[in-house]
Amino acid sequence: MIKTTTLALLALRYLRSSRRASVSIALSQALVHARLWTKRISGGWGYWKLRLPVFLIFVRVALGPGMILFSFFSPHGALLVACIGLALLSDIFDGVLARRWHLDTETLRRWDTRADTFFYICVLLVAMLRYPAAFERRWILLAGLAVAEAMQHIFAAIKYGRHASYHSVLSKIWGLMMATAMCALLGLGLDNWFLDLTFAWGILCNLQGLAMSLMLPTWHKDVPTLFHAARIRRQDVGSTCAR
Repeated sequence: MIKTTTLALLALRYLRSSRRASVSIALSQALVHARLWTKRISGGWGYWKLRLPVFLIFVRVALGPGMILFSFFSPHGALLVACIGLALLSDIFDGVLARRWHLDTETLRRWDTRADTFFYICVLLVAMLRYPAAFERRWILLAGLAVAEAMQHIFAAIKYGRHASYHSVLSKIWGLMMATAMCALLGLGLDNWFLDLTFAWGILCNLQGLAMSLMLPTWHKDVPTLFHAARIRRQDVGSTCAR
């Protein structure tokens, strides 16, 4: 407010006088004022850049219980399919935006993994309630998936003091497969071989994560494949030997 008043007074003085000093001071004040507004705008944009990936993760967490509620009140599967679609989009864009804006911190990636796990546990619960026969026939695959998922995260927690968050290529494919299989089952009632393949792929994905944890001496996020894990291991061992 003080700077705005000063600028107005200097402008009025310029209208009454033609001295060059008034002109230069008025221009300098205008530049300072413009710079302050630029900093405010850029600071607000930085704030939203930081909060947007977190908001997308929160949306995915909230959609899980929302799907359970919708399953009791909505006889049709269109709303459930829409929830899965929104969760998939949030999963894609939170990682893309975080990497683009260099905000993909360890905490953010770990919460991303937690949100994915929690959401698809809710999805599986809804699918079991609606199509129990489909899961009774696949109880061995489902039990294997649960054991492999638990083993991967428990082993990483024991070794590193935190759960695994590799976001590998296999896990990204598995996320697409889970979304497709659950949309087909809940939306169209399709119960076929693709659901078996999805559970088997999930077991393979978690076994790969367990192998990465066995291979890597220190905790790492975003390890695409076992080949990358082997290269990171060599780097870690080399840096340790150099010390």
